[in-house]
Amino acid sequence: MMTFYAKSEGKETIREHTDRLLHNLNLLKNAYGYKFMLMDERMWKLLEIAVQYHDVGKANTVFQNKIRQAIHESMLGTDVETNVPHNYLSAGCIPLKQLDLTKEEERLLIHAVGYHHERDQLPEKEMIRHVLENDIKQQLPQLSEHMGLQMTEKFSYRFVDRLLKRYTYHDGEEFWKYVMIKGLLHRLDHAASAHMDVERDVEKSVYINVNEYMQKQGFHKNDLQQFTEQHHDKNVIAIAQTGMGKTEAALLWIREDKAFFTLPLRVSINAIYDRIKEKMGYDAVGLLHSTSVHYLVDKEENWEELKQQSEHYAKKLLLTTIDQILKFPFYYKGFEKELAAMANAKIVIDEIQAYEPRIAAMLIKALEMIHHVGGKFMIMTATLPTLYLEELKQRNVIHDDEFVTGEFIDTDVHRHRICLRSECIEETIGEMLELGETSQVLVIVNTVRKAMSLYDKFLDCDTQVPIYLLHSQFTQEDRQLLEKRIKQFNEKNERGIWITTQLVEASIDIDFDYLFTEMSTLDSLFQRFGRCYRKRALDHDHCNIHIFTENISGIPRVYNEHLVNESIRLLEQYDYQIVDERAKVEMVKQLYDRKQLKGTSFLKEFEDALYMFDNLDPYGMDKREAQQKLRDIQNIQIITRQMYDQIEHLFEQYKKEKEWKERLKLRMEIEKKTVSVQRYVAEKYVSERLPKPFDHIYIADVQYDFNREQLKGKGILLDKPSSNQY
Repeated sequence: MMTFYAKSEGKETIREHTDRLLHNLNLLKNAYGYKFMLMDERMWKLLEIAVQYHDVGKANTVFQNKIRQAIHESMLGTDVETNVPHNYLSAGCIPLKQLDLTKEEERLLIHAVGYHHERDQLPEKEMIRHVLENDIKQQLPQLSEHMGLQMTEKFSYRFVDRLLKRYTYHDGEEFWKYVMIKGLLHRLDHAASAHMDVERDVEKSVYINVNEYMQKQGFHKNDLQQFTEQHHDKNVIAIAQTGMGKTEAALLWIREDKAFFTLPLRVSINAIYDRIKEKMGYDAVGLLHSTSVHYLVDKEENWEELKQQSEHYAKKLLLTTIDQILKFPFYYKGFEKELAAMANAKIVIDEIQAYEPRIAAMLIKALEMIHHVGGKFMIMTATLPTLYLEELKQRNVIHDDEFVTGEFIDTDVHRHRICLRSECIEETIGEMLELGETSQVLVIVNTVRKAMSLYDKFLDCDTQVPIYLLHSQFTQEDRQLLEKRIKQFNEKNERGIWITTQLVEASIDIDFDYLFTEMSTLDSLFQRFGRCYRKRALDHDHCNIHIFTENISGIPRVYNEHLVNESIRLLEQYDYQIVDERAKVEMVKQLYDRKQLKGTSFLKEFEDALYMFDNLDPYGMDKREAQQKLRDIQNIQIITRQMYDQIEHLFEQYKKEKEWKERLKLRMEIEKKTVSVQRYVAEKYVSERLPKPFDHIYIADVQYDFNREQLKGKGILLDKPSSNQY
């Protein structure tokens, strides 16, 4: 009998590869089948047919000879040299007439199989006809025997015309069915190719672990945690202040379901991963973000397996960033895999107010799409912009019978007394230094440039008070050192001053005595409050929060001017007063009321982005472009020319290295030397972009300043051209 190969690795045949998919199909159906809203028995049958036929087009001789060459077997004779993607050929081999399908089922099947690989090369009827008639036709009897499947008796080329008319959201309910069939086929295929189970640890429940952990710690479930636990079968919006055990609340809501837990910052995700895995003892947890491999390599012996399971969404609980799993509103080629993974799952979005309006619009659209396929979501946030809630209601994403919202605010403990100061933050350096002699003083400004300038002014003073600087424009490895140092400084109750940016708003668990901060929008400002008297009640009558309202940096680039001015107006009534948690929530509601936002660039950005997502041409970009587009809204990675010259040998080693593990180590070593900078800030200093696969890194002809022994220095100096020193 003729052997038809699917992959050179392990000389895997098409039948063997298909059997791996069928194994995963059964695993998925048995584990979560009843949870898929759009998958009835007929749909599961269609998916099974798609699995059986998805790779039969690989029988074409051009493909077989490629593999035979790789595994050193003799070539097959053929007159056909035309190279047609196997997915198009597979669609042509399905015996549609014999399968007794409706027209719509035929279309679903043809499209799922025909596009289970997304190609730049569109299906071309004459080329497909040439290969099917002059090559595959001769193979059909042997292919049928190899696969144990009936093949089409006569080729019909109408399927090519049908493939050219792709599904879009204008197809209504059929579009969502297509998303499920194609998305699940992607998941099964990718897992089978990686020789792994599509779902892992199905029987494990994080609910059991979190309960045991809380009991062991002597924690009683608070109102928030009881609320999420009771409403585990609904979509939930929980507004709760910092320190209320939101992570535990989310895990109690997840119960025994598959889940994706998203946070805005990678540092926070890593910390929660450690907590769930080490403290709660739940090992069915994965980690997925742009530098998660760097983190896993240092922590886990089986990091390769964990990395793979996380990338293929096989873990029961996945901690991740939105750019990894919620970018499907871009409708990039292959978006169905991500979206179908949400269909039987719960999605937690933590701190939605931390995202800028365009990204918030993408999240709103993502939740609408998740709702269509039957996934559930929970939004956990300290403050919720009213605008977002209204938009979700308007889009029918949240209905009264399947949605609950709750506010959990403790007004008994007072932590913050504020003082609004109509002066520049630089004018109070003497005051900060005096406090820094006996206390821990945190200074937060809105831009890196302002932080550097303030740091210089402090260093010009004749003082013994330790002064540190932390912002986002240090290399990854140096920033890690500084983040570790600020925590250590705080825990050991050392004295001194840290000058920082909004980097510390949500990512670093610290509790300082005084906060001196530039004014920002209220949601951001209240996050900053959470770094001062975070874990204790205010025990004196002085103001521990000083807010500066003159010569504010970062307007309008970082913060919208109208929103900042409105924020000042709302805060004025609390000058020299306690601001409790209830007041914070109410002020944010007022600030982000649609009527208040009318005519602002914030509302325009939000509405324009929603309009774009509502009217995007599906399949107009690939996954990488979508990810790039999402990240480009924010930052790019740069490396200084001096640093690039110093590590150029690593790039050369990477090119020559064949072993993927070694390549990964080299890549990590290179990434550590890069700095993440806002695109609009960095662009004028960039001289070139590195070639693939490092084309996300740009070389900048600027200096870098940091002493790793003393942990002193300013980071990347964008206004200073390169010299020969590093």
